[in-house]
Amino acid sequence: MKRIRTKSNWVILFTLVCLTTAPQIFAHAKVISTDPAPRSTLSRPPESINILFNQLFEPAYSSITVKRADGSVLTTEKAIVDPSNQKRLVLLLPVLSAGQYTVSYKVLSLDGHTISSTYSFRIKKEKPLAH
Repeated sequence: MKRIRTKSNWVILFTLVCLTTAPQIFAHAKVISTDPAPRSTLSRPPESINILFNQLFEPAYSSITVKRADGSVLTTEKAIVDPSNQKRLVLLLPVLSAGQYTVSYKVLSLDGHTISSTYSFRIKKEKPLAH
């Protein structure tokens, strides 16, 4: 009788551990924030694209691409993981001119699922100084 109770205790314990840890283990990475933000209008060009996720991801299979309004790819640089926050993917940018830009990202979650999305931002033209 004691042995049966011990087995059922282990089964209950195992079930509780699975139920409480499975959401974290098997959840896909999700975006917490982006800089620049989707649909934002900037007065100055950004120096980088920064995407913060809620969990670590596989850097070797993660990327950010930025395209101009005509669809041409802006840079061939590879996105890197921020050494101060390994949940942040960063793409350094050249100096951008006024116009519309589209950011596409793709990240491999540690659970093996890929997430990807696209958003745009705009840099407004500087107004000429009044004489």
